[in-house]
Amino acid sequence: MRSFEPLPADIVATKLGATLFTPDQVPNLEPEQIVVLLASDEWSGAIISDRPLWIVYNPHHAATRYESNLMHEIAHVLLAHKPVGFDPVTGRPKRKQNNEDETTYLGGCFQIPKRGLLWATQQKMLLPQIAVHFGASEAMVQFRSNVTNVPVKCL
Repeated sequence: MRSFEPLPADIVATKLGATLFTPDQVPNLEPEQIVVLLASDEWSGAIISDRPLWIVYNPHHAATRYESNLMHEIAHVLLAHKPVGFDPVTGRPKRKQNNEDETTYLGGCFQIPKRGLLWATQQKMLLPQIAVHFGASEAMVQFRSNVTNVPVKCL
């Protein structure tokens, strides 16, 4: 695979042997928790088991955010972050900010590698075109541009 080729998160998840779930598909999840999770936009995804690897994701997010969310969770696995747990009332995952910052960065690297971003700018692609090419949101392209110091043009 070349750095300018899109890397769908589903492919990475499959290579890692992950099973992906929406809240209503999670075995033994309490009905109240399912209702809360499906009604909320305040969460994106979480690892609910590391052996076997099970990842739950918010099915109401756009495809571009799904890509980012899943790459973020995959980054937790690859960085060997220890689970923090879940809030027993809301069912939402708890967070450790340092881990979240690391995974946001690494997940973005998987989604849009610096060399891929350089390639796109050499092709004279604009920010919206780069987003479509990599299956990313425009916000993710801008984030990667900011952290890599590779300027992208908006229009």
